Amino acid sequence: MRSGEELADRYVLKEVIGTGRSGSVWLAHDTVVGQDVALKPERIEGDRETAVRRLLGEPRAMAKFRDHPHVVTLYDVVTVPQDGNGNGDGDGDGTDTYWFITEYVPGGGLDRQPPMSPLRAAHVGAQLADALAALHEAGIVHCDVKPANIGLSRRGTAKLLDFGAAYRVGGTETITANGPFSFTPDYAAPELARGNVPQPASDVFCLATTLHALVTGSPPRGGETEKDGGHRQKGDTEDRERLRYWKAEQGVVEIDTAAVGPLAPVLTAMLQRDPRQRPDAAEVRRLLEAIAGPESDATEGESAGRPRWRRPLLAAALGAAVLLALGLVVIPGDGDNDKATQESGRSRLEEGASGAKQAALIGDPHTADLCALSDTDALGRFGKAEIDLDYGNFDRCDTLVRPDDKTRIDVSIQLLPGSPPESSQPSRTIGNIGVIEEPPDSDECALLLTSPDGTVVGVRVNVGDGTVLGGSATLCTVADVAGQSAADVLNRGPLPRRSPPYPDNSLAWGNACELVDAKALNVVPGLKAEPEEVGVANWSCEWSSDVDDLETEVGFFRDQPKTTDDGDLVRLSGYDAFVVPEGNGDDTCTVFVEYRRYSGQNAETAAEMLRLHVGGQRPVDELCAMVRDLAAPAAAELRAQLGTGGS
Repeated sequence: MRSGEELADRYVLKEVIGTGRSGSVWLAHDTVVGQDVALKPERIEGDRETAVRRLLGEPRAMAKFRDHPHVVTLYDVVTVPQDGNGNGDGDGDGTDTYWFITEYVPGGGLDRQPPMSPLRAAHVGAQLADALAALHEAGIVHCDVKPANIGLSRRGTAKLLDFGAAYRVGGTETITANGPFSFTPDYAAPELARGNVPQPASDVFCLATTLHALVTGSPPRGGETEKDGGHRQKGDTEDRERLRYWKAEQGVVEIDTAAVGPLAPVLTAMLQRDPRQRPDAAEVRRLLEAIAGPESDATEGESAGRPRWRRPLLAAALGAAVLLALGLVVIPGDGDNDKATQESGRSRLEEGASGAKQAALIGDPHTADLCALSDTDALGRFGKAEIDLDYGNFDRCDTLVRPDDKTRIDVSIQLLPGSPPESSQPSRTIGNIGVIEEPPDSDECALLLTSPDGTVVGVRVNVGDGTVLGGSATLCTVADVAGQSAADVLNRGPLPRRSPPYPDNSLAWGNACELVDAKALNVVPGLKAEPEEVGVANWSCEWSSDVDDLETEVGFFRDQPKTTDDGDLVRLSGYDAFVVPEGNGDDTCTVFVEYRRYSGQNAETAAEMLRLHVGGQRPVDELCAMVRDLAAPAAAELRAQLGTGGS
């Protein structure tokens, strides 16, 4: 095809503006409506019926968002029959070509543009996050967000391009024509590179790598352009390709915090290796809008050649999520130079995250007084209310409410990692705090409180003892009162610090996730090496297996010391440990490793413990054997890291 030719008696070809999977992308003039458009060819291959159905998935996906301001508009799909002489696609093979007629975005993808300021990137990123939120709500994952798939309109509005890799959530194949799903290694989320099913959080990761590239010129795992790679020898190129895929599979990132400035905390949260730890697209949009400020601020900073950075009140990229991500920032290689580079990268991230961490409502969870969120006076309307300072992990505070001598209501307030469920929206707000209601059970009612800085607090009320008059209705009333009190505290500003702080020998300063390694986890069949969920401040970690629904959790725990009435006593690395069948519910077995005893509330003896449990579809005695074998190396590592604990 040549410039000046006419397609479908309507579109006059002007010039080639890019290359697609099936040939050149043309700029053309629509003679009917008098506007320029882009023409992208797509050819069917293989079985015609299947190929056409899959090929038309892309325009059908785009059509869902025809009115969205940040998704490129699809105008039409034109089929050009081939006569075997090359008419339409120039190869003379007689196959039909489908032409996608879309909005013309001048300048092509942003991969052709010079780096932009962090403010401008935040503005562009907020628009793209808005588009992704709409896709995700419709059950579509883009899968290939990268600078080449982003364009700017004449007025500077960001547009998401190319749905050729899009995936329908819950389906078994892509909605497009290019196989199970595709991705670009330099920008892909680790779950995509590993071949796992795409999910909305995958797009969030890709958007973060894209924003990093828009500011610094390269994604945070150091991918190189085709131009750079074109001069390498074949062997070098193959090695580089293997390294690119390895980095993608491992989720390796190194954020240039000096260059991205105020974007660093948000990007750190978006680049979490665990997709469940990432904020959803709607939350990303809000965080980026807070950085960008009014559009004029971003534009002015760009035109002046020197960005004017604002430092809004952000989650430390979603509270503790920033700190959890720091351990993922690595540079693969070997030798002292690589180690120094890795430590330098981690140090820069810690410096970049510290300011945001100071600004978050919770601050450092090690020193935050979570019990300040509980109001015993407000809960006193339901009965005698008393805070239990010595129960559970360090990320929670429990209040016991006793309506009478036989009944106890447990009110737990817990700091949660990451963001609330993507599909959940606040049903109401209390000041600046959003309230998400979970469906109540007969013996439990729960709320999630979300703050503008990304803090997420769970309020869970259940029946501790006896029977609660009014059932779930009463429990939900208690939850509403507890949630109101906690929201009032969060609205007033940063949480108070603990006084006195945890002692130096407390498990609160430990890292539960480092107590077991891949070798130790092998005692549970099929267990994945990487934790699926990491708790606040690394106080807990959870792993899962594809074998018999097995799962494992390692975390810290406080309670009265265990005795032989609770389970079988064993000695592990000098610690007393108790093996408790069904200690965490049916089909589980739990080991409590007593680390230290101390004088707790009301001068009662309390204990800090390492708690390990294994659950799944295996006989309980097998589960107990597994968790005991797991607890032995964990106890040894606990002693190596923290010693005996003392009182």
